[in-house]
Amino acid sequence: MLIRRISTMKFSSSLRLVTKNTRVSRSFKQPSAVIRFIHTSINNFSVNVEEKEKKIALFDAANIKSKKEKSTFLAVLHAYIKEGERKTGHVQFVYAALRYMKEFGVADDLEVYKAVLDTLPKGRFVAKTWFQADMFHYPREQQCAIDLLQQMEDNGVMPDPETELMVINIFGQHGLPLRKLRRMAYWQGKFKNLNPWPYPRPLPTDNFQLAMLAIKKVSSVDVQTTITVFDTEEVKDSIDKTWIISASSPDQERLISKHPPNQPAYVEGPFRIWVWKVSVDYFLLHTDPKERIVEDIDIDDVSNLDINLWKRSKRALALHRSIHEQDEQTILGICATGTSTKDSLLSWIRCLQPRNPALEKIPILFKFTSIVNDNEKVEPAPERKKVSDGDTDESKLGS
Repeated sequence: MLIRRISTMKFSSSLRLVTKNTRVSRSFKQPSAVIRFIHTSINNFSVNVEEKEKKIALFDAANIKSKKEKSTFLAVLHAYIKEGERKTGHVQFVYAALRYMKEFGVADDLEVYKAVLDTLPKGRFVAKTWFQADMFHYPREQQCAIDLLQQMEDNGVMPDPETELMVINIFGQHGLPLRKLRRMAYWQGKFKNLNPWPYPRPLPTDNFQLAMLAIKKVSSVDVQTTITVFDTEEVKDSIDKTWIISASSPDQERLISKHPPNQPAYVEGPFRIWVWKVSVDYFLLHTDPKERIVEDIDIDDVSNLDINLWKRSKRALALHRSIHEQDEQTILGICATGTSTKDSLLSWIRCLQPRNPALEKIPILFKFTSIVNDNEKVEPAPERKKVSDGDTDESKLGS
């Protein structure tokens, strides 16, 4: 009987405790206690723009005093971690680090992303109950981590198992950042090697190597294309001393040899091609398209079937046009130069003449087109001063 009484007393006391907490939560007399328990509120579900754009003194000091490189960026992260255990402002610091990544040239480095993620405290944001997991426990911190993973995805950085372990230690097994990371690992693993024109990671910064990648990408339409590198110092009377990367195929050399000498060829450009996030200018050597007789035949009309079994075999051969003979133009060659000037393009034509003697008789015309820079802004013209009768307007003289 004594044992039964003790168990009943424990059950009744726990029942009164649950009932008391339920009454308080239903009456909402202490909402702060509930908010502290689940760490969610209307104000915490969204991250303000001011927090994303808040300046951090550590990055500003490193931006002024040190070089903008990976070691300096990691030194700033290490200095922030060593501040103390009770430091605050994790969300603001992570957003500031994401904003300075492109400026320091580490936007596509997995090691730096893991170092930024390591600045968040471990275990504090882990949901202890299913109720906390369903109520988006610590929403600002989780959204901050999701934005970090989204920037990784935008820059083509694929997470590794160590990144997954770090996210589990910070937000637990039921956090939204872990779902985001596993989706990235699944889909990026499928699309990682699907690019037919792969580029090295990290992307080279040398203009010659970037131009080589761009010309290989453009000329891949013909598998017989050969890429040749010329040096303008070997060209007589050349002004610009630079390199030239030229691409041509046997079909293009055949088209040059059959081109009539009384019709001109054109060197046109520059055109833009992208290698990852870097643009490269290239030029084309082309001619006007050939006139072709297009027969107006309805292939769905069965009243005039052409069956070779009922007629004599045709002895004439149908010539199939090459991939370089387009409807708008016939492309004879492509190139990229180090200076993209008219003199370098003239040196390119002279370098092609020993292999294609017909170019010495074909007139070459240069057509330059201007490329609009997306980063440039159109600003209003400054106000011009009024010119008196005795004065002279310098702008008119310059024109």
